[in-house]
Amino acid sequence: MNPLTAYATVRLFLDGMLGMMMLYALLSFWQQRRAIYWQYALYIACMIVVFRIDDVAYTAVRYLPGDNPYAANLEAVAFILYIRFASLLIDIPRYAPSVYRVLRLMTLVLAGGILIDLTLLAVHTSGELRSDLYVINRLGLAVTALVLCPRIIRLRQPVVTYFIVGSMLFITGCLVALLINFTPALFTRHPANPFSFPITTMQIGVVGEVLCFTLGMALRHQQIEREKIHYQAELINQLRENEQKQLVLQRIRDDIARDLHDDVGAELSAISLLSQVASGQVGQQPDAARQTLATIGKTAREVVTAMRETVWSLRAVETTLSGFCHRIRETAEALFAHQPVQLHLDLLPPESRLAHDELTGDDWIIPAENRRDLLLLVKEMLHNALRHAQATNVTLSLKTYRTSFVLIVADDGRGFILPRTGSAAGNGLRTMQQRADSLNGRLTIDSQPGRGTTLTFTGRLNRLDAAVPSSIAETALITTN
Repeated sequence: MNPLTAYATVRLFLDGMLGMMMLYALLSFWQQRRAIYWQYALYIACMIVVFRIDDVAYTAVRYLPGDNPYAANLEAVAFILYIRFASLLIDIPRYAPSVYRVLRLMTLVLAGGILIDLTLLAVHTSGELRSDLYVINRLGLAVTALVLCPRIIRLRQPVVTYFIVGSMLFITGCLVALLINFTPALFTRHPANPFSFPITTMQIGVVGEVLCFTLGMALRHQQIEREKIHYQAELINQLRENEQKQLVLQRIRDDIARDLHDDVGAELSAISLLSQVASGQVGQQPDAARQTLATIGKTAREVVTAMRETVWSLRAVETTLSGFCHRIRETAEALFAHQPVQLHLDLLPPESRLAHDELTGDDWIIPAENRRDLLLLVKEMLHNALRHAQATNVTLSLKTYRTSFVLIVADDGRGFILPRTGSAAGNGLRTMQQRADSLNGRLTIDSQPGRGTTLTFTGRLNRLDAAVPSSIAETALITTN
């Protein structure tokens, strides 16, 4: 058996490399079920067959590039697969729509070239004409590809580098092959000189391209895995945030149930008992009966107020800062209506402008999960001033400073000595501090015996038109000041 010629040896080696890359692509498709792999494998298979057909075509006495319809048209199919593969590899439709439109046009040109070649073959057109159209078609595609390369480079994706290098190797191999075809001194087709056959340089370009694309696909696979891990981490964070929201809602429900039981339930029980007392007083003690009925009316109004506040706190929609000011104004006025204490209100009116920001109170919101604790904190401040301060005047004020606000309840009562750090505080102070902590705000107390007490709560504000928050911490109206 005669030893293989240099050309046959080189061709066998290059075919083996392409065959291994095709096998790798098929196994990758079987493992991952991604279309890019079977298209890549089919592209390599088409090119291997094209090269073998060209080997037979070289035996013709007068070889013309593109004269063999099987090689020319199968090569066009391979190029169509190549364009599709490149689009998937770099995700060109997403990152470079204009480039993708040109690639689609190139696909149409290749498909049109196949139809034209088959038509000319059917009408027995000369091989020279078909060869000339083949060369023009391939040169046009090569020049277009070279023009598109800089635009693809600007995408600045890691996988683009491998694609560009591989494409340049392929285009260079094709151009050198065309040059050899039309240079008699080079196109000698001598078996001892592999480079006297244009198919050699073209296949070397394809092998280099395939190696680069394989590295690019491996890198793309790593990017996809990293993206999956990132999305999974985001999903876990969302689940945790949902759990936190559920805990917040559960706490709100528990608080409402406790308030309904302790406040509303107790008041309704008192109304029931007082109504029984009043029914026994009507005939014998009319004055006492009227007093009892007045107490029943007062208690009923308190129940209505408490229920109104509960319903308001349960509303799913967010409350503007102006709406919140209106609510605490009603609450404070109802609380001090029949008390011997003068109430002074200095709240943000809806039409006022905030300092520096030129935004009204309607431009700021209180999320549903925050407004209940904030309202209860204000009520606790007012109740403490009313019950324990023995004050003549109580002032409730709310001021805004850019994206923060300050809520102050001050009285001119007897004051008290603040407990030392670490010592046990009263239930009222401890409850207010817990509510302030749940709002991520800061509560300060300034009090001295005989000089009154000032409670100051400081927090931050959210814009009404702010972007949708991505976490519980961002949804809070009040963050640490």
